[in-house]
Amino acid sequence: MKQTRRTFIATGAAATAALGMPTILRAQPSEYVIGASLPLTGPFATAGQLVAPAFTLAEKLINDEGGIGGTPIRFVTEDSGYIPQNALANYQRALATEGDALVAYFGDSTGFMKLVAPELTGDQARLMGSTSFASELANPATNPYQYLAGPSYQDQFDILLQNIKDAGGSNVAFIFSNTEFGRDPIEHGKMRAEELGIEVVLEESTKPQGADIPTHVTKLAQSGAEYAILQGYVTGVWPQLIGGARQFGLPTQFMGTFWGMEKLIADRVTAEAGPFLDGYQGVMPYRYFYDREDAPRYQLFAEAAKEMFAGTPLENYMSTWTLQTMCALEIAIKALRDTVEGGNEPTPDNLAAALSGITDWDTGGFFGGPVSMVDNKIGTGRVYQYSTETGLFTPTSDWFTV
Repeated sequence: MKQTRRTFIATGAAATAALGMPTILRAQPSEYVIGASLPLTGPFATAGQLVAPAFTLAEKLINDEGGIGGTPIRFVTEDSGYIPQNALANYQRALATEGDALVAYFGDSTGFMKLVAPELTGDQARLMGSTSFASELANPATNPYQYLAGPSYQDQFDILLQNIKDAGGSNVAFIFSNTEFGRDPIEHGKMRAEELGIEVVLEESTKPQGADIPTHVTKLAQSGAEYAILQGYVTGVWPQLIGGARQFGLPTQFMGTFWGMEKLIADRVTAEAGPFLDGYQGVMPYRYFYDREDAPRYQLFAEAAKEMFAGTPLENYMSTWTLQTMCALEIAIKALRDTVEGGNEPTPDNLAAALSGITDWDTGGFFGGPVSMVDNKIGTGRVYQYSTETGLFTPTSDWFTV
């Protein structure tokens, strides 16, 4: 039999056990590594480029706090171009290069998280967060090492539909991109709407880019929808749909999910096309970065950003996309610290156990209060409304936990 490093270690472990000697399963690393794939090019490059500096910031803050049980942490990021196969290749390269020092990974998309899921077994498994809120990932039975840094898309629809019900709404339209991202919560949303007594009067699928806005707006007008929930968009289409509806004279109240709630996009649209986004609402898992009064973690981020990113837009504002990444990293770091400081090795199984054990956690400001990890997600959020006069999203509801 060919004597590989793996079989040599296995043979040695068996021998030491037979002699009654202690077995050292894994040498203490000089550093822990967290890898990441980001869309620094491609259709979501804007988001990727805004998120990338978060890793520099997180690395400094974590190491200033003593790392993981006194061991420093290092982040390794690569461009994926928002192509799942590229992200998978990045992950496999990180495994080969960093070995056991690689303890966690951050993915760039739902597509990657689904593609990599079958690979997360044995020595190929790692704790893994991502940009995704895909509902099917929130299942520790099938995806024990993957987690969401907030509520799933289904949860976000639950929050919006409950808000519509509380406001006295009787019907709603679902408008979504013809992508997996867009379709994710639609069937669940229909069932939840029925439970709440809200009629779904339109299900309209659009292209994720270059959508036929007049046709979609005409169908919305014909439906008579009081509310319209938009899902599966990031920088485009959703503002165009709202602008087209306002030109058509529709009074429909538009609502979005996380990826349609970025202030930078709303501000840019307002500056370029006028104030038609005024009153737009949507669900956010986190406080916005300017809401720092009772958020000590945000205050720490702000102090560090002012120094590290002086003279750039990141000096004073952290985008919602960046906050989501920071939250995902904070979750991974908590699982690592709970594991290592508890005297256990940071194996994937131990980290998954620590992840599922996160209960009543004070995140220092991300959420409205202590949160718990249930089914590998944090099902918390509240509804915000945009004002073109102030350029701010402000809360219009209490925090929902679903």
